[in-house]
Amino acid sequence: MFALNRLLIPAAGAAFAFTLAATPLTAKAETLRLANWLPPFHHMTRTLADWVAEVDKASGGTLKIVVLKAPLAKPPGQYDLAKNGIVDISWGVPGYTPGRFPIMRVMELPFLSPNAEIGSAALWAWYAKHKMIAREYGDTKLLAVWVHGPGVLHTKKQVTRLEDLKGMKLRVGGGGVQIATKLGGVPVAMSATKAHEALLRGTVSGTFFPYESVKGFRLSKLVKYHLEFPGGLYTTPFFMVMNKKRWNGLSAKHKAVLNKVGGQWGSRFIGKHWDAADRAGNALAMKVGNKIQTIKPAELARWRAKVQPMYDEWIAKANKAGLNGKALLADLKMVMKQHAK
Repeated sequence: MFALNRLLIPAAGAAFAFTLAATPLTAKAETLRLANWLPPFHHMTRTLADWVAEVDKASGGTLKIVVLKAPLAKPPGQYDLAKNGIVDISWGVPGYTPGRFPIMRVMELPFLSPNAEIGSAALWAWYAKHKMIAREYGDTKLLAVWVHGPGVLHTKKQVTRLEDLKGMKLRVGGGGVQIATKLGGVPVAMSATKAHEALLRGTVSGTFFPYESVKGFRLSKLVKYHLEFPGGLYTTPFFMVMNKKRWNGLSAKHKAVLNKVGGQWGSRFIGKHWDAADRAGNALAMKVGNKIQTIKPAELARWRAKVQPMYDEWIAKANKAGLNGKALLADLKMVMKQHAK
């Protein structure tokens, strides 16, 4: 079985926050509202609470963030909540709004990211290095980016070869539509929150998800087989953004806190939490007796050949936007390897 990364969340986060908190802050107290669209039992809700606690400590208690309990918009509408000032901060999935964040969606390509911590840190570093923040998020303040762990194929019947996937209806999101199509499956695009119901009703026979969703979306008894891929069958990038006017109105001290608890550090912090959630989801799948397999090397080569056009298509889109797509993709892979070390 393809081993999940066993990195634990270190005490470095607390130490970092303590260091910031030790810096005298004279800024007036501020409270920000952060939108959330996932249920309370999903790990991301708890991850947001942990990140908010780091902000609180780093600011010496002068910058509070309240995570809203009820969703104010469907997943595709999360970016506009912050952009339009309905909330101060929101987070979401670039792939839910096609055409809006094409460069960041490079992370949806197959077999790129070994785990969420490495992928998240590398994505921020690469994205900032090539000045893509202003290009794609210029009408907000980008606080952090991250990815989930390696995408796994979860199915009701066993899949080990391309032939097993032919004609199978698969719940997908974002770039998963292309992947499922090129592999011979039938993509059924929907947000992650609808996957449980779709599997329960038989609308789909499988889904693309990282392991955390086995627990986070209660899939352990709805699927019986899990097929793993080195680097993931896909990866989903996420953003956390802040309303620009609200950001501009913050004190210099509070901007410094958000830049430091966000950015590279925050991206890695959230990525580590996703890895921990993946371990929990994998453990639950094993506990209920589901079958976990890693794709065989010879079969993996066949799957790689099928999805290769996706790389070419992304490069072409980047070129059309006036960028050097081939060089950007090559540099992302290099940055990924650097962070893996």
